[in-house]
Amino acid sequence: QVALLADEYCSYCQDILQNVEECVMSFWKSLQPETAALMSLPDVCQLFTCYDRQLFKEMENILLNDFLEDVSIQYLKSIRMFSKNVKVWLLSALQELPLLLRKSKFKEVTMFVKRLRRKTYLSNMAKTMRIVLNNNSKVTVLKSDLHAVIDQGFVDIHGNPFQKKFKNPNDLENDIGLKCLNDLIALLDNSTDIRIFLNCLSSNLQAFVIQPSKSKEEFKKVAANFQLRWNFLLTGVSKAMTLCRTVSFGSWHLFHLLLLEYVAHIFQSHLEEEGDENLCVIEQSDSTVLLVHEPDHFLDSFAEQQPEAKSPQPIPETLTQSQSDDTLSNIFFRVLSCLVDADTGSKLIQVMLEDRITKTSVKLDLPIGKEALVTLKDGQKFIICASDAQQISTED
Repeated sequence: QVALLADEYCSYCQDILQNVEECVMSFWKSLQPETAALMSLPDVCQLFTCYDRQLFKEMENILLNDFLEDVSIQYLKSIRMFSKNVKVWLLSALQELPLLLRKSKFKEVTMFVKRLRRKTYLSNMAKTMRIVLNNNSKVTVLKSDLHAVIDQGFVDIHGNPFQKKFKNPNDLENDIGLKCLNDLIALLDNSTDIRIFLNCLSSNLQAFVIQPSKSKEEFKKVAANFQLRWNFLLTGVSKAMTLCRTVSFGSWHLFHLLLLEYVAHIFQSHLEEEGDENLCVIEQSDSTVLLVHEPDHFLDSFAEQQPEAKSPQPIPETLTQSQSDDTLSNIFFRVLSCLVDADTGSKLIQVMLEDRITKTSVKLDLPIGKEALVTLKDGQKFIICASDAQQISTED
């Protein structure tokens, strides 16, 4: 009986590619109670999970096999909408079915939606970065600014590690991120193909993170450690570019976001291929630190998920300013992390404002779309507004 049911379910998976909504609703709504009970057995759920994964993989290949393909923004939006609809249709059809069966299907379709969102987000960012790389003047300025802040020691990383020689791969345990960044900067001299940049980064991740890991748990720890260092390194460069007021900061910011998300994509994809969709979590002191993340955060989707707010009021904060400088040049702005309010589910960006002369600071948690009104001690004011990635990417 299980074999016959398996054949029927396999046919359902094939048909769903051709007539999705009708197929989903008709199959699940037509199930008899005894059949639903059989499908809810743990072993049968596991069997059909294999079908689901293959089904969703084929759907991914059809919709967006290569996220570096030059497709329209409208098509990317339609993919995201389709993936959301598939999830809604399936969950709607499963409402009256046993809990174990619903949980199994929810897990697989959620992973499918996340993977598509990750790919469409990367595709959108790669499209924008490709425009920068195809502009010779922008590439020239970006390359010049990067060499300037690095060679002159403005990057706030101890010991000017950019000058190190990477002759022995066995000595790269603490410098993998530096090697990756050095290789990418070197490519600016002779390449404008975004594929070459990302393939270079992917090759280094394979060579120094993925392949040396002898177990899944070891990979998680190494990958989490790399992401922490990678984020610190790229943020250090962004900090130097900000303080030096470089012309190419907008171009670098796009590159920064793309590189962060691409690394997360590579590591998450490897976990999924190994049959583990869990994010990388390592223990640091007494707290758990989440290091590997999904890109379907506020930068990608928050604006389209939330209803339009009615005239959000700025959040008043006060920051002391040095009496010796009546400009904002001594004020340093730093993005700390992306947060989710556990009670409301709202997505936030945590930022820190610091006056480097007076050593005063203030930390803000900003919802996307809202403004923070910062008042200096001498009465000067300025506003910080958190925007989504698409808004940011069009400014340079």
